[in-house]
Amino acid sequence: MEIRKIRSGEAGSIWRLLHDTVHRINQADYSHEELVVWAPDEFDAPHWVSRFIRTHPLVATEGRELLGFAELADDGRIDLFYVHHAHQGQGIGRGLMQRLKAEAGARGLERLYCEASITAKPFFESMGFSFVEQRELERKGECVSVLLMESKI
Repeated sequence: MEIRKIRSGEAGSIWRLLHDTVHRINQADYSHEELVVWAPDEFDAPHWVSRFIRTHPLVATEGRELLGFAELADDGRIDLFYVHHAHQGQGIGRGLMQRLKAEAGARGLERLYCEASITAKPFFESMGFSFVEQRELERKGECVSVLLMESKI
């Protein structure tokens, strides 16, 4: 597995991984309406290309296959962190998190934090994150429950 920065032309593949993973993995903890506002079916190319130019996510690949990706903001916020639904439990998330923690340490950050899905809580706990509080995010008129989690570096 290779972990590297996003390359030009990968925005659509990353969005597809996010969309499919949210709709397949998170359906046990969220309603259909919540999943649709979280990961809409329409690919908004200008939005995602612009976002990824700004955030420079890490991607995990095996050959030409995209296995996962993660974003790390300057303040230590992990905004997006997804592993392909067909490759969960194979160490991909662990590899991405180790890279994020190393990058955060190199930047002099003291903590990482995220608003994780209910589904992702066990993963983040296994990576040393602690639950802080539950929050409700409003997206397009729908409230989605997320968990604020943080980890000291």
